[in-house]
Amino acid sequence: MAYSSQAIHLQPPVTTTRKRLRIAIAGGNRAPERARSWIESAASWLPSELESTLLLLVCELVNNAVRHGGAGEDSVIELELGALDDGGVMVQVTDPGAGFDHAPRDQPLDEEGGWGLVLIESMAERWGVEHEGRTRVWFELAVPAG
Repeated sequence: MAYSSQAIHLQPPVTTTRKRLRIAIAGGNRAPERARSWIESAASWLPSELESTLLLLVCELVNNAVRHGGAGEDSVIELELGALDDGGVMVQVTDPGAGFDHAPRDQPLDEEGGWGLVLIESMAERWGVEHEGRTRVWFELAVPAG
């Protein structure tokens, strides 16, 4: 999906979920590892391609929560995973950050960092950002065709 300023203003989907799981993990440098471990156990019912994409994107968002959202070891990062009726999945990652205005990546291709939201934009069916005291980034993944 190409970047659109509308993408970050979408509301989380109104679609119903068949299953919804939540966890709160400690922030800090090990938070992406904790999130990955939880996703691996909580989303084992997903097709492997969808699960792989889910792992990548959740770890990117949790890393962003630590690096940019200020989620240190004494902070909480909330993860929510929902199975959508169409077989897809919806995820929300909430951190203590002050929110942000997304801007397209403008760094050289060989420069490290700054790829998390680029990946979300290109791999998610829909995504958005909300801020109500805490920052929530959510995305939906569709079932791979085939």
